[in-house]
Order: sequence, then structure tokens, then C-alpha cells
Amino acid sequence: MKYIHRLLSDKLERGFKNNRIIIITGSRQVGKTTVMEMYKNIIPKGYLQFYFNLEEVFSLNICQNIDNLKSYLRDNGADIEKEKIFLIIDEFQYIKNATKLFKILYDLFPQVKILASGSSSIEIQKHLKESLAGRKRVYPLYPLSFEEFVRFKSEKSYTQYVKLEFPKISQSLNEIYNKNYLEDYLIYGGYPKVTLLHNKTEKIEELEDIYNSYIQKDIKSLIKGEDISTYNNLLKILASQIGNLLNVNELSNTLKTGRRQILKYLDVLEQTFIIKLLYPFHSNKRTEISKMPKLYLLDNGIINLSLKNFGQIDYRPNLGSYIENFIFDEIVKYKPIHYEIYFWRTKLGTEIDFILQGDDELIPIEVKWQNITKPILPKNLISFFDMHKNIKRAVIVTRLFSGKAQKEGKNIYFIPAVIFNKFIKGLDF
Repeated sequence: MKYIHRLLSDKLERGFKNNRIIIITGSRQVGKTTVMEMYKNIIPKGYLQFYFNLEEVFSLNICQNIDNLKSYLRDNGADIEKEKIFLIIDEFQYIKNATKLFKILYDLFPQVKILASGSSSIEIQKHLKESLAGRKRVYPLYPLSFEEFVRFKSEKSYTQYVKLEFPKISQSLNEIYNKNYLEDYLIYGGYPKVTLLHNKTEKIEELEDIYNSYIQKDIKSLIKGEDISTYNNLLKILASQIGNLLNVNELSNTLKTGRRQILKYLDVLEQTFIIKLLYPFHSNKRTEISKMPKLYLLDNGIINLSLKNFGQIDYRPNLGSYIENFIFDEIVKYKPIHYEIYFWRTKLGTEIDFILQGDDELIPIEVKWQNITKPILPKNLISFFDMHKNIKRAVIVTRLFSGKAQKEGKNIYFIPAVIFNKFIKGLDF
């Protein structure tokens, strides 16, 4: 089987230099198992390798406790007391007390390394924080980024794509990646299995299978005895409101469900990597006001599945929201760990889509999808410049226009959406 490289693979190699337990979390079908199978081929020299898929009963029984594991390893020629062992444990959330097992392995057997994956859940997140502090590094795996999506579609196009730069990208190349790749990505999203299919019906059927598996295996265990239809209806409403402020009271009234229940469902959706909430940036409490977060979904295919709409994206009345959701997802996947992301909104309604804060710097990012032909600064950016001084650069995300301008010593970059990730990746240097 041919494996296509994922961005996370590079992080795993770096992560294992200083950590003995690496955990990959993410929603179902984002490619966790595939990434782990790829990693089996690059295990450090001198390590005996053992792979366990805990959706199989036999493997699950082995990993339920340290005695079972030691016995299995001994029967297969590995002495955990003396030899270097590399354990790859897939879907570790099925172990009754996984963190206890990991803690024992870490504390008593320093020659053992662990690579584990789990479909994120509230219980897993809680145990990871409380029991493995200082012993592990957690990496989320999301649906494909746009760059990964291009690579899954065509290695030849990807080779050309990685060479693109702003402001040098030509309008013709920009159009090609918009028409041939971005439109498809905005409709069907970035789940790997969906991306590799070519037929519209098959793509939709695969998305339905992914969502049904998520409901059956994750959600039913988290909201036992509660109303799944209300949960589904909530997701449908949220899909229609991407990029908007999230009003919990309004959702409660619409769904005729208590506010506490809505908050619980929102927490479940966020902990299982379906939605992500973006909170407002505050520096001046009197003028920057908005306690409500903005809402985004982490995959466009799930948005369109929830809305039962897989028509052309250009005809959507909320096209700008789709692009904004896309840019948010790219930021989440690429931003360095020491950067935080917010949005900005004043009492008067002046708003900036995204604010990146890191390294004593604020970077405002505004999405302008209409046809920009020259570097004109929006008034909301100028307002933000006037109110905040620690700004060296800003970004305006466009459809086609690529360029650069300056305002009072600040660099303003006009970057086409299809190569926006290159700016975010550049923050790591």
C-alpha cells in the first residue's frame, strides 16, 4: 500500500527526541492509524517493535494491564526489563485505565517508548491532563490541510504547489488551484478516504459512514440515554452559522433544550474535534467587548453533510463564511504552539476576522474574498492599527490578488487563500 506523507509525521520524529510517550488524538477517519503504520517503518534502530490495534479483542486483552503486556512480550522474545521496546498502541481509549499503564511503563521501564492514538473524548482528555503530566506529548491530527489535500490529489501538482510564493504567484496558477482544488476541498472537506474518491456519490456516502461511525462509537458513549436527534439538529444549526457569534440562549430556545444541555453538547463537539470555538481578543475592556465566541467547524465536508448541500460553492449566499472557516482551519493546523488565535470586535461593531498573538506581536488577519485588484487597506485594519502598537505586519486574504503594501512602517501582505498556509508556516522561523 502506498502511504502519502502527512505533516504530522515530521513532528513525530522531532517529538520522540525528547519524549518517550507520544499520543495522537483526533476525530475518527482523519488518518491516525495510517500515520502510525507509516511510523513503523522509521522506528529508531535497536528497538523491538510491537503494534496493537485495540479495536481487536486479542490486542485489547494484552494491553489491559502491565502483567498481561509483560507476559505477551516475554512469550514473543522481548524482555521489558532489559531490552529497548517500541510500543505502538492504536485506539488506546478502549483500555480501562490506559494512563495507569502508560505511567507504569514510563516510570519503571525507561527503555520503553510508546506511540499511541485515541479518538478524542472528554474522558481521555481528562486522564491525559491529570495522570500523565510531564510524561507525554500530545499531537492532534486534523483532516487534511489544503497542502496535504493537493498532495493526495496529485503528486505532480503538489511538487509545483510547494514552489509557489507570495507575491510571486501568477494569476493563472492561482486560478488553477482555486478551480481544480479549493472548490472541491470546500465542498467535500479533507478526510483522507473522501479525498481519494472521484465520484460525488461515493464521496457523500463515505462522509455519511464517517459521521455515523462517530455517532455510534463516540457520541453514544458520551451522552448515554440522551437525545441523539437533538444533538444532530444542533450540529445542523451550527453548520449554518460558521463564522458567526455563538449565542447559547438562542440555540436553547430554538432546540427547546436547556442551556446546560446545549453547553454539554458543544463541549462534546469540541472535545471530539468537530467544532472549535474562537474567543475574542481583549486589551481595552471598555471598547473591545464580546463575551460570545465565534464558531467554526474543522471540516467542510461535515458542514455540507449536515446541511445536505453539496452544490457548487460559488452559489452559496454565505460563501465568505466558508472561506473564513477554511482560513481558520489552516491557522489551527499550522500555527506555532506559542501563538494564540482570537477575533476582535468593538462595541461599534468593528471587527477583524483573526488576531494572532505571539512573540510580543499582534498579527491581524482579514479575509476579503471579493475581487481585489490593488493594495487597499480596509478601514477596520486601520482602526486596529490606531488602537494597538505592537503590530509589525498584517494579512489580507484574497481570492487572486497578491501583493504588499506599507502603512506607518507595518508590512501588509495580500495573500491568495490557496497559499495562505505559507505565511502561517513562516511564523515558526
